Amino acid sequence: MKERKQMTEIKERGITLIALVVTIIVLIILATVSINMVVGENGLIKKAEQARDAYEESSKKEVEGLNTMLEEMMKETGKGPHGLPLVDTLDGGDSRVVLESTVDAEDVNGNRIVVPRGFFVRTDLGTKVNDGIVIEDADGNQFVWVPCTEGQYKKHEYKTPEVDDTKGSTPDSGDTTNPWKTYYYRKYVDWKEEGGNTESVAKNGGFYVGRYEAGVPDNASFSVNNESNKETMPYYTDSNNNGNKSKNVSQENGINLKPVSKQGVQAWNYIDYKNAMEVSNNMYSGVESSYDVTSQLIDGIAWDRIVDWLGESYTNIALESSNYGNYTNNTKELTENVLYAQHILATKNDNSKTTAWVIANKYKTGKPKLGEGVLTESGEGELKYTNTDYTNGSSYNSASYTLSKRMELATGVVEQFKLKNIYDMAGNMWEWTTEIGYHSTTDSNATTGTKYAVRRGGGFDYDGFWHPISYRGGHHPTTDTTFEFGFRVVLYID
Repeated sequence: MKERKQMTEIKERGITLIALVVTIIVLIILATVSINMVVGENGLIKKAEQARDAYEESSKKEVEGLNTMLEEMMKETGKGPHGLPLVDTLDGGDSRVVLESTVDAEDVNGNRIVVPRGFFVRTDLGTKVNDGIVIEDADGNQFVWVPCTEGQYKKHEYKTPEVDDTKGSTPDSGDTTNPWKTYYYRKYVDWKEEGGNTESVAKNGGFYVGRYEAGVPDNASFSVNNESNKETMPYYTDSNNNGNKSKNVSQENGINLKPVSKQGVQAWNYIDYKNAMEVSNNMYSGVESSYDVTSQLIDGIAWDRIVDWLGESYTNIALESSNYGNYTNNTKELTENVLYAQHILATKNDNSKTTAWVIANKYKTGKPKLGEGVLTESGEGELKYTNTDYTNGSSYNSASYTLSKRMELATGVVEQFKLKNIYDMAGNMWEWTTEIGYHSTTDSNATTGTKYAVRRGGGFDYDGFWHPISYRGGHHPTTDTTFEFGFRVVLYID
């Protein structure tokens, strides 16, 4: 009897244990099902996320639809969000008629722009301020509006102003977030601006910059447009010797020369600081001028503002510009025929410190590969060294020298080098600015000695990492004239 009772208790305990196990298994199954219902592929959380995403997408499309409808309404009325004339209405019509008076306008986002008398807006190139709005005059010169408040119109401040940057291209080690580079600049204390216009910027909320590097005008004696044979267009320098024509002039035959801001023309190089200043001032000046603008050589403050503005869309461009310009370390292959000049840096093979420039004596048209490349007499195509193509070519050969090519491009010929509708701010030509000094380390008011001017933006003979768009070089006297130095014009609205 006792044994039977014990057996019964054992069976009951076994049944209880089995029931417990079954219960646990059932709970696990239920938990798994519940979890799957919540976080699984078709669970509540996933469905909630999908619903959220669908709502956000729907809201985005709704906002886009409303914006499109508002834009269309604004275009119909010709008025922007603040009631000002819409940029889209200032395109000059089919015949591109210029404005008879200066117009205070805005884009569809309410961003202000002032379009000066004598210009019209190239609406086919963009109608939003942050994309770069282009204006054009009756002669085809183009400029880009740079939005700028009075507070933004200021010189870039380096966090390590006392650094000795005379030993190379030196970044601003004190500013890890925006380390602009300089050379022969921060050691000196007497840099001053000879240009700029704070009053105009404060009044109008911006200024215009040449869409292109300054080009040679057709009426200049050294313009290749005057040559009949386009296959052998001469490459003029700064000398009147040997039948050459000087490009370092502001007048010819008593007529003021005016640079152009156009695509595909020879960049105006071999010009010193003084003449670059004068011809920039000439561009929109004189009794014949019908424009409400003052033209100047670009100032350092305007350059800094443009770099900051471009940096809003192109990350790290102030530190690394290689992909954005014609540099030695950009080997982009062009797909269209362009005007260019191929120069050579000759390095003595038995002494790498002995170098000389071998300058092209003519322009060419074609699809050159950019960047460095070694030329030899036995090479092919653009890598073949033909000494008659160079002003001093017969003095050099590949047996004695390493001949490395450097490619100078005409203005604005590579789309990749366009940033917010502005071409070649990085690379191609070094550009004079109106920032000048005498390299005095003790006297901030120095007025004697050699006068220097700051060059900006890097050039075709340098790389874009060490010489990016933000780069300030302060070691060239204002009297320098080389094939590397050009300039750019800015407009301040009167």
